[in-house]
Amino acid sequence: MTNKSKFALGAIMGAAAGIVAGLLTAPKSGKMTRKDIKAKAVELKKRTSEKEAK
Repeated sequence: MTNKSKFALGAIMGAAAGIVAGLLTAPKSGKMTRKDIKAKAVELKKRTSEKEAK
């Protein structure tokens, strides 16, 4: 694994952690928060798949 790919992986993981932390501290109901987390996870998976395809 090259330094660039390690940095990219770290940046993605950091962004994901930030998104999850933001969602968990948001003043929403549990149902709404779970829905948001699922939507963000699907979006992140899609972006990751697109990056892998390149």
